[in-house]
Amino acid sequence: MAEFFSAEFFNELLAFCSRHMFMSGAWLVVLVMLIGVQFKLSTARVKKASSNIAVLLVNKENGVFVDIRPADRFSSGHIANSVNVTAGDIKSGRISRIERSKDYPVILVGKDKFDTECFNSARTLKKSGFSKVYILDGGILEWSNQNLPLSTKK
Repeated sequence: MAEFFSAEFFNELLAFCSRHMFMSGAWLVVLVMLIGVQFKLSTARVKKASSNIAVLLVNKENGVFVDIRPADRFSSGHIANSVNVTAGDIKSGRISRIERSKDYPVILVGKDKFDTECFNSARTLKKSGFSKVYILDGGILEWSNQNLPLSTKK
């Protein structure tokens, strides 16, 4: 460990960076972006809800599932009684279909656990005054993997 903090190590690192400026710059940009994403995630205060917790929020607290996937994906299989409001609709403020749920739990359903549109939509809804916004952990993929029911009714 001590060799990482030696003067010789830093001299070699500087020499490497000066010989490979493009690669070093690209690595630095990636590092800064990664730190930025982590900061954004930690300050967003958007909670994730497992499928069990999400069902409890809907049944006990009059919550609503909001599926943010495109209409064709929604119609191929969605959680029963969920509302389809796409991420684009949320971003542009077309949320009249869920406006009455501002004080109730709103569980956003994305495609999987890596759905950044779901995270961005949750942040937008919180900024719009929704007090209890959650993201379904794992999205519709995890819901389906747990053999929970899907509906094709509109």
